[in-house]
Amino acid sequence: MGFAFALLSGGCLGICHGSSSAVAWSDNHAARVRAVLSSFLDPASSPHKVRPPALSIAIGVSGHVVMAEGFGEAAPGFPAGAHTRYRVGSLTKQLTAAAVLRLIELGAVAPLSGEPIALDTKVSDILEGVDNWTQPEQAPITLRSLLTMTSNLPNYTRQPPPELDPWGAISAPQLLGAVKKLRPEGWPSSFEYSNTSYFILAAVIDAVRLPMTSSILGYPDALRRLVLEPAGMDETTLVSDRRNTSIVAVPHFRRKPAFDAPDWLRGSGDVVSTVRDIVRWNGALVSGRIINEPELSAMFSESARVTPTDYYGMGWYVTDKDGWKFYSHSGSVPGYTAFNAICRDDGRETWTSVTLLTNMDGVEDIEDLADRIVRIALED
Repeated sequence: MGFAFALLSGGCLGICHGSSSAVAWSDNHAARVRAVLSSFLDPASSPHKVRPPALSIAIGVSGHVVMAEGFGEAAPGFPAGAHTRYRVGSLTKQLTAAAVLRLIELGAVAPLSGEPIALDTKVSDILEGVDNWTQPEQAPITLRSLLTMTSNLPNYTRQPPPELDPWGAISAPQLLGAVKKLRPEGWPSSFEYSNTSYFILAAVIDAVRLPMTSSILGYPDALRRLVLEPAGMDETTLVSDRRNTSIVAVPHFRRKPAFDAPDWLRGSGDVVSTVRDIVRWNGALVSGRIINEPELSAMFSESARVTPTDYYGMGWYVTDKDGWKFYSHSGSVPGYTAFNAICRDDGRETWTSVTLLTNMDGVEDIEDLADRIVRIALED
């Protein structure tokens, strides 16, 4: 799936069953989760797998934090905790998708057509110079196809444009210029995980105008005002935001860090956050404080088939198992691996979420770890 990819949660297909209802959180649940995490991080328990120096976890029940802790050291002499900040990789896509959906709700206007944007608005109504994206055998690229990763535009972090250096710095306009030269390829309207789509969505946010005032928020301000502030995510910033100087967990690299400089992962992997804030995000999203029910249903929809049993919505993988819905995404950027999951049943009021953040890229089995933790959370 390319760099900064989302790990498909195939190992988590069974985590959302085994209980007829959600249970109250107890000290026993917390102790069992700590035991699982201690075993996961113990080099002796998995000698053939590299483990991160630090891991932070937060568990939410119906949006309320029931456990938020850290393990290991975020930096020499600094233990990891609930407020340790990490790059969250592709969890960024959830926030970018929510900002686009909120702008649709607000009636933001496409600058080239002058019409309010909608999911089926063509990107050519918003951005100039995208003629290469219109192919006779392909459907027009729309906001919906970008959000659901069915645009068929190649993933530039898998095959970078030859004129660009993946290990060098790049500006958003420079990268957008290179992306505009891409052509759709592959089976029309099929799913292909792509950071390209969400980089373009950030460019869309930069271009659309708010109704009445005709002002442009731009990607950083839209993310902050439409998503982070309503969710109460006061520990979350963009990588490029220098206003927040709090310590970020020291990254540990398993490979040479490509696509590490802004703006390579703009809109797709450029957020720094904490497990506390991601639980706040989950709660605000599900409760309707970020986007309204129609847009939330679209975000959590089975829009693009990934495997026979897995789908992609908008910033979330979606799996239906034994009456439960499991929504998840992971991310790996240089020096960090993240995972976020929501498990709920539309017929019940309670739901559970698990967030894991680490300071090493390519952490193995993180989705299986989330599987085990949610199983514990759902047990009596």
